[in-house]
Amino acid sequence: MKKELDPWSTQLISDYDYLFKEFGLQHFDAKLQKKLSGHRLYRRGIVFAHRDFDQFVQASKNKQPTAVMTGIKPSGEFHLGSKMTAEEIIFLQKQFNSRLFYAIADVEAYADNGLNFQQSHQNAVDNVADLLALGLDPEKTFVYKQSENMHVNNLANIFARKTTLNTLEALYGHQNLALYLAVLTQAGDILAPQLDAFDGPKHTVVPVGIDQDPHIRFTRDLSAKFKDEFGFITPAATFHKFFRALNGETKMSKRDPLNIMTLNDDNVLLKKKLANALTGGRATAEEQRRLGANPYVCVVFELMKYHFYDDDSALKDMEQDCKSGKLLCGECKAIRLKHIQEYYKKHQEKKKKARAQAEQILEQPIAFKKKKSN
Repeated sequence: MKKELDPWSTQLISDYDYLFKEFGLQHFDAKLQKKLSGHRLYRRGIVFAHRDFDQFVQASKNKQPTAVMTGIKPSGEFHLGSKMTAEEIIFLQKQFNSRLFYAIADVEAYADNGLNFQQSHQNAVDNVADLLALGLDPEKTFVYKQSENMHVNNLANIFARKTTLNTLEALYGHQNLALYLAVLTQAGDILAPQLDAFDGPKHTVVPVGIDQDPHIRFTRDLSAKFKDEFGFITPAATFHKFFRALNGETKMSKRDPLNIMTLNDDNVLLKKKLANALTGGRATAEEQRRLGANPYVCVVFELMKYHFYDDDSALKDMEQDCKSGKLLCGECKAIRLKHIQEYYKKHQEKKKKARAQAEQILEQPIAFKKKKSN
């Protein structure tokens, strides 16, 4: 049975190895992985695949201009899946001294969720405040709304000329025209950093979840079709694995608010959500003390691995305490909850201070100044 990747689905991926064969993804080789080992998402294989990212890295090494591009659909608060992409782009921005382009996908929020632009603006301010609190460098970042960026919208219309309904249906299935328009707009987002307004063609990497690969493949095809007209360099991409919802049944998604952790959750809500999170515990305490539990099906272990333990030794200790039966799941959750609450306290203090700047950024977006030629 043929498997597809659906950007709008909440289904988990059961076989990541299959994706390399089916869709032509590339593995990180040892040299590339070593260069990126400073961040846990790469070091732990959470960012597990790429398309032409090695060419982006080589361009940076050769002192060529580079860009990092991604975005968010402003349909709600930042959840931990959104946080994962944010941390990756901030790391890449610093690691490769790249310009960062961040799209507020309000066109898609309307097409997919029915949110008008005023509603999505309020969500966007909150999202950008999270970005700033996570360490985004606003001096090297262009944050914009799709609905207000004529470069992006013009590209979407241009790309439509060489796009057929058959192509869109093959990638996305039968959808309404608003979602297809959102797809074209997202292609405009990805390729806009290479326009003359932003100093022309450059190697660009787009960090996304693996479910977004249809957008990447579609845009890479468009870059080839319009290469003669715009001089596009085929955009690269990195892909991270899904972070599961707290019940372990789907990917973490804003569509299921009771099973996600957002960066706005307070201590009471965090405690309640963690208490209900799936674990790998045994049927009885006696059995778990004797046989140990399974950390590899435990969402709490995944929380710490993906998000809250930068120190590999701390993660290893948690793994061993689980497997050996030293800690029962309730005891383990109490320890992790305290650590998570401390992280949230620091983040939310930073976010509160950043909110005014987030509002200013979205009210008065400032694009990069075009470099002067010698």
